[in-house]
Amino acid sequence: MVYTGSCYCREIQYELNLPSPDDARTSLCHCRNCKKFTGSAFGITTKVPKKAFRVTAGQTKEHVGDNGSGTKLFREFCPTCGSGILEYGEHAGENIYIFYGTFDRPEELPPKGEFFCKSRENWMPEVPGVFHKQEIKD
Repeated sequence: MVYTGSCYCREIQYELNLPSPDDARTSLCHCRNCKKFTGSAFGITTKVPKKAFRVTAGQTKEHVGDNGSGTKLFREFCPTCGSGILEYGEHAGENIYIFYGTFDRPEELPPKGEFFCKSRENWMPEVPGVFHKQEIKD
C-alpha cells in the first residue's frame, strides 16, 4: 500500500510504501518534548521502517537536539513553512516516525496506542481501544 503526504505548503512531499498497514504503528505521545515541539497537548506520529519512506519533492531541513534524557533526537521539517515531517532517535534502528498530520489520508493509519500517559493533560480522555503506557517502556 502506498501512503502519501506533505508539509503545509506542499514544498515537501513524500510517499510511504508498506506491504500492509500493520507495518505501521501510530501512537500519541504525551511527553513534554513532544508537547513543546508540536505546540499541542500531545504529539502523534506513525512508526515505519525507514526504507519504506521516500521524499518525492523538496528537501527537508534537519534539527538535532536532546530528547530530554541525553539521547539525540533528529527532526526533519520543511524549511519554508516549518511543518515537521519526521523524527527519529539515535537508537531508533531502522525506524522513523512520520508526523501523522502530514499524511494525505491519516485515517488510514489510526492510533494503536499512547505513551507517557502519566503526563496526559487531565482534561484529555484516553483514546479508547488502544494500549496505554505510563512511560515509554512499562
